[in-house]
Amino acid sequence: MIRLILLLLCGVSLQAHSLKVFASQDGDFVVIKSYFYGNSPCRNCNIDIIKDDKIIQNAKTDENGVARLKLMANEFDILVDGSLAHEKRISFSTDTKITIEDDNQISKIIYSLIAIILIFGILYLIKRK
Repeated sequence: MIRLILLLLCGVSLQAHSLKVFASQDGDFVVIKSYFYGNSPCRNCNIDIIKDDKIIQNAKTDENGVARLKLMANEFDILVDGSLAHEKRISFSTDTKITIEDDNQISKIIYSLIAIILIFGILYLIKRK
């Protein structure tokens, strides 16, 4: 009887330290909600978005245990680190077409310089005539 009571108490204490993570899609974003047992939010917890065993995005939860990230892939894993060995990894997938904007600054600079050279070249040819 004592063993049964101890076993039940251990189960309750393990549940008290569990980390819950939920993810849902909101347009082009994924909203991640994380909290501990008893609805205590996971404040300032690190979130890693993992695709093919590589981290593609990082974030932190706010004071309510919520983070909002732009979708970068159709299928990925979400790893929430609540510190002190509280980690939870879930899989997320969507069938929405993902469009990733190219934020490459070098290509933007090169295209801008080419446009400027073309404009001044055309002006030079017009003025020369």
